[in-house]
Amino acid sequence: MDDGDGGFTLELQAKQIAQNATLYGGSSPCPQCGVIMDPVQFMYSLGLCPPCQNDKMKRRVDRRLA
Repeated sequence: MDDGDGGFTLELQAKQIAQNATLYGGSSPCPQCGVIMDPVQFMYSLGLCPPCQNDKMKRRVDRRLA
């Protein structure tokens, strides 16, 4: 890596960018409304965007109370 040309920091940054590009799975659309979610939102919301997740939970509660 450090070949003495003074660009060691830039080479480390380029390596990190390349690693992130291989790890990033890309953004995913919500299957109900099509809103684009980042991978963290998709992972923690079980595949639905927050408004659709809230609507789903509200419908579940309404069915249980009816």
